[in-house]
Amino acid sequence: MKWLKGIILTILIVAALGIAAGYLWLRSSKPTYDGNLSLPGLQQPVQVYFDEYGVPHIYAQNNHDLYLAFGYIHAQDRLFQMELLRRAGGGNLAEIIGRPMLKVDKMFRTLGLTEYSKESADYFQTQKGTQMYDDAMAYLEGVNSFIKNGKTPPEYLIIGIEKKPFTVEDIYLITGAMSFSFSQAQKTEPVVDFISKQLGNRYLEDIGLWHDSKETYIRSNNGIQKIDSLKPEVNENKNNVPIQIGSNHEKTLLDFAVIAAEIESLLPFAPLEGSNSWVVSGQKTKNKKVIFCNDTHIGYMLPQTWYEAHLNAPEFELYGHFMGGVPFALVGRNRNLSWGVTMLLNDDMDFYSEKINPENPNQIWENDHWQDVKKINHLIHIKGEQDTTIEIRITRHGPIVNDAFDGLKNQDPISMFWSYTRIANRTVDAFYGMNHTDNMKDFQSHLNKIHAPGLNINYGDRSGNVAWWACASLLKRPTHVNSWTMLDGASGADEPQGFYPFEFNPSCINPDWGYIYSANDWPQYLIAQGDTNQLWYPGYYKPQDRANRIRLLLESKNDWDLESIQSVMNDDINTANSDLMAVWFAELGENKTFRDSTYLRQFNEVFNWDGSYSPNNPSPTFFNAMLYFVMRNAMQDELGAERFKLFLDTHQAQRAQNKLINTKKSPWWDDTRTDSTETRQNIIFKSYCETIDLLTEKFGTNPKIWTWRKSSSLELKHPLGEVALFRPLFNIGPSPNYGGNETILQSGFKLDSTAEFKVFFGSQMRIIVDFANVDSSLNITPSGNSGHLLSKHYSDQAELYRNKKFRVQWMNSEKIRTFEPLTLIP
Repeated sequence: MKWLKGIILTILIVAALGIAAGYLWLRSSKPTYDGNLSLPGLQQPVQVYFDEYGVPHIYAQNNHDLYLAFGYIHAQDRLFQMELLRRAGGGNLAEIIGRPMLKVDKMFRTLGLTEYSKESADYFQTQKGTQMYDDAMAYLEGVNSFIKNGKTPPEYLIIGIEKKPFTVEDIYLITGAMSFSFSQAQKTEPVVDFISKQLGNRYLEDIGLWHDSKETYIRSNNGIQKIDSLKPEVNENKNNVPIQIGSNHEKTLLDFAVIAAEIESLLPFAPLEGSNSWVVSGQKTKNKKVIFCNDTHIGYMLPQTWYEAHLNAPEFELYGHFMGGVPFALVGRNRNLSWGVTMLLNDDMDFYSEKINPENPNQIWENDHWQDVKKINHLIHIKGEQDTTIEIRITRHGPIVNDAFDGLKNQDPISMFWSYTRIANRTVDAFYGMNHTDNMKDFQSHLNKIHAPGLNINYGDRSGNVAWWACASLLKRPTHVNSWTMLDGASGADEPQGFYPFEFNPSCINPDWGYIYSANDWPQYLIAQGDTNQLWYPGYYKPQDRANRIRLLLESKNDWDLESIQSVMNDDINTANSDLMAVWFAELGENKTFRDSTYLRQFNEVFNWDGSYSPNNPSPTFFNAMLYFVMRNAMQDELGAERFKLFLDTHQAQRAQNKLINTKKSPWWDDTRTDSTETRQNIIFKSYCETIDLLTEKFGTNPKIWTWRKSSSLELKHPLGEVALFRPLFNIGPSPNYGGNETILQSGFKLDSTAEFKVFFGSQMRIIVDFANVDSSLNITPSGNSGHLLSKHYSDQAELYRNKKFRVQWMNSEKIRTFEPLTLIP
């Protein structure tokens, strides 16, 4: 058998040599962090100091060199991420990945982002000669210099990507892709439309569709004193008649939603989900100076979404968080002010059922006549296969969304109105202005250029101002319209009526109570110009869980400082969840079978829960396992399995759990499949039994060991980590985590029947800026600042992040200059 040993030894030697060669190849493409480097196009040398966590501090002698250097540095750390983002927005992923990405490409081509980005880039060219134009073009010059002269990222060679220059159009493709990623309409409206038409208003009320008088909200102090809810006219279905099969349009919308959900799971970038921000004024801080906090909730992926950089030129300084391929920071600060973002979550997307001429598929009915549709053809390249072509028909409302997808193109047509593509894009202009201001008045003057997606802009400054603005072009609809449902595209009755003036958007500046906040909850909204009605603007808002917790903590003391405010940022308690647990066990306490249960004596630690989501706590495991069964047993009989699965993946499901479980007489509790009338107690007991069976089978009979660390985990995934061979190389984790759905320390997961709550989104940064000493400001991110696998900054923040620690965001030039410089030479 010596010959066999020889073969094995040879194989091992070859494998070892291959691994060594691969390692050396990877090392050769690492980012350059020190020494000298030639950068054509520079007018003067530029110094770049990478701190201990790989954040570049760039010192240039003019703006052109600053943005040229930043583009180069950004690309050397994140070029592959930039490539995926621009290809996603442009519908060009199948060209490098193949057929699995064809549906993604079809979706983004259908949205019209390629046409809209070209129009936006054409506008940008008219700004030639402005400082904004010059800075953006210098940034692109730097990116393209790295593409031409820099080290090729390993992903390009593994996948076989041809390096192509970046253009202004790519900036808008990237922002467009990210704008669509947070949309909830395509998931929510098929379910709400079904409930509205088949079940009625009472069912909608019990899933928290509208704001009610018991619900708190983000307070506005822009002159609005009292807000009343405007509810659209909805079918009451008071007799609870049997559900009928929906129309063909309803089937199209449902089928499209299923495809959209599949596409979301395929996206090679992290979707936007929510966020927290609060700013405490000097009247509530120890040093009488403003403290600013922001943590953005985005899908976990490697590299992480934000790239940190500190830019310095004469008369300009910015410490910012940048999106790949975009030259201006979306979150940032200087020595005078700081701002951050959360998602506003206003409803800016409507689906319309269209009526096609049976004698001419290229005509739709508009009010009183047949109208020709506009048609656009797209050629899509597919790696390893022949190209394919799709044709999209465009109505007055927007693209017919089912045209591009096999199995849907012959179904009854549905078009999509999206505010994002209906208004000229000036959002890049807005963020450029915000990047280059040092006082609140000037800062505020740029905000009306943000039209979509809706953003909460939160602000604090050295002068003591704190502020919040809801920034979006808010669509005005007829009062009878329920915008969460599919609208009538043929009659003209449901047509949009323009947009509300920006000055009517809610805002709050220097409130008497001493702080502002936003946590994706429902804002106190607007008075429409010329209208006598006041309303709650429709949207896909989160429940008040995080908001109420933030307010409770901020109001608990008036001497906040940099150290104590960290406890708010790291808070992992959801008392709304523990309150629901108490409701369950109050109901179960009336059930004799439960009282006689052998488990009861072992459950004291699980039942008596303060809402904490810490790794060694068994209560969150039990709560979320049972929550799934409660929701399923209450709702799936009416919705059906497919709609229920869709619904669980929406923000509305989170609002529904609080409203429904606290409504004892809701019609949802009755199981429509039985002859009897079920009650809340019946459903809760059935769900309790199913939960016990599941967790016993999965973890054993002792509830004390059903800990959160066993059921919930976080794995940071690189797009190539989806391939089993590359997973241990590119991914980080899995590891236990703190937090859960709607805790301030967000660790978002989906409910299902497995009790495996895999975290897929959470905080992408946790920023704390104390204007008592801006040089001591803090941050932490989930992995690292670099996207290169072998960079020492690929994962160097992961352990700190898991342990709820922070690091300093350096702005002190004396400290910064202690790091080894990289000198960029003309």
